Amino acid sequence: MINDAAVVPYESLLAQERAARQAAEAALEATRRELFDTNVELQTLIVGLDEAVAKRTAEMLAARDRAIAADSAKSAFLANMSHEIRTPLTSIIGFAELMLDQRRLTSIGRGEALSTILRNARHLLELISDILDLSKIEADGLELDVQDVDLPGLLAEIESMLGPRAREKGLQFDVCPQLPLPRSIRGDKVRLKQIIVNFCSNSIKFTESGTVQIEVIHDRATRRLEIAVVDTGIGMTEGQIARLFQPFTQADVSTTRRFGGTGLGLYISRQLAELMGATIEVRSAAGQGSRFALCLTLDDGPTGPLVHEAVEFSRGTELFRPDDQDWVPALRGRVLLAEDGPHNQRLIGALIEATGAELTLVDNGESAFQEALGGEFDLVLMDIQMPVMDGLTAIRLLREAGYASPVVALTANVMRSDIESYRQAGCNDALGKPIDRRRMYGVLARHLAAAVGEVEQPLQVGDKIDAVVSRLAGEFRDELPQRIATLELLLARREWPRLRSEVHAIKGVAGSIGYPQLTRLAQPAELAIIDQRYEEAELQCALLLDAARAIVECPSC
Repeated sequence: MINDAAVVPYESLLAQERAARQAAEAALEATRRELFDTNVELQTLIVGLDEAVAKRTAEMLAARDRAIAADSAKSAFLANMSHEIRTPLTSIIGFAELMLDQRRLTSIGRGEALSTILRNARHLLELISDILDLSKIEADGLELDVQDVDLPGLLAEIESMLGPRAREKGLQFDVCPQLPLPRSIRGDKVRLKQIIVNFCSNSIKFTESGTVQIEVIHDRATRRLEIAVVDTGIGMTEGQIARLFQPFTQADVSTTRRFGGTGLGLYISRQLAELMGATIEVRSAAGQGSRFALCLTLDDGPTGPLVHEAVEFSRGTELFRPDDQDWVPALRGRVLLAEDGPHNQRLIGALIEATGAELTLVDNGESAFQEALGGEFDLVLMDIQMPVMDGLTAIRLLREAGYASPVVALTANVMRSDIESYRQAGCNDALGKPIDRRRMYGVLARHLAAAVGEVEQPLQVGDKIDAVVSRLAGEFRDELPQRIATLELLLARREWPRLRSEVHAIKGVAGSIGYPQLTRLAQPAELAIIDQRYEEAELQCALLLDAARAIVECPSC
């Protein structure tokens, strides 16, 4: 007998089969979708990987091309440097050998030989300075020294440095300020000067005739200061401009062959500008000259009031005066001069008194320290090397005692490290020896008040100063035989400390009174003694003695 309960209706079985089939289909669909999504994801990854590989390959190829280009540029640079360094070295060595062989020194005079050595040595120093600056920049080892920079003073220094070079080439060199301008700005003075000097040097190099001008423009609305160098030189094409700021390159190969140079100056200038938050803009056309502009944004505005008058802007510098050679500022105030050399005492004293300022003179650091603390001086001029107490010690003691008036170092040692040590000791400024009259008046005018109602002294004052210089030159010349005898004796006895003192004294005074060749020769002699390179010191002292004897034998030569 069949159990009815065990009988499953056909419809129920069919429904179960349908449900099972639908479940299987749903599972298959889910699996299909999952596989599809996975496949899409894999395809996306493959495409992305292909793109990444292609991009990385392109980057590697570009990096390879840049490396090849850089290697090629550096190879060309090294070849160029080999030529650039060997050329001045050949002249230096050749003329130095000629100086030692008196029999051959006939057609070429001693003065011409020394001038050639000096000119080539300066060129060599510029090449080495560029290379060292580049290495510091690439190693992130270059630090800025941000301070208040006297804008007229900065322009004055550049004009005095490069104006004569341009005029020797027959070019007109002018500084053209578009007033009003700030008197002072914040920045690194050394690096600002380096950039503008590079612009000017290039303009002078690439301009055969016409003008080189420094334009200074200040936009008060945007707080933008632009210092531009404009020339009428050979100019450049757009392609040449595009290559300008690459290291080790110049506008083209013919430029290197014709004008020389490292191809580093503009690259270094742009790196320095970027460090200071500034930019460099270039406009040029082939055959129509060039304009290189350093553009600074004065974030805090000028550090002092704007100057609206040319006379006011130029007070304290020799700029923008038609009779700048004879300009003597009219000043008031008390000046303490600490200087032990009798010739420099009289020369610097005459320059100070010509301004109308009141002068007090001492001859050693200890007296300077006591006088400064005991008197109300507006400015202290402190020689660095003096007996009893040196100038640096006196300056440190004054600052430790709370002395607040400006102190300016007087020194024949003006290397960057020397200037930094003076600043750390408490100096506000430094004046190099031999004394540059215009530079000194610029410093005096920055630190002393102008005399009320006057702009400059009569030209007769300049004549009196010239008379003082002439008299001091005569006295120095009369003393020269005794100085020569002293140098010869100390050199024969190898008394290096005393010899260094004598050489230093000559270096500090000779150039101020008309014998710059003695100052130029004394400097390497002193450095050799300081570094204990005594064989070189003997050679340098021999050259100094030869030049001194030539002056004794022929004072007017």
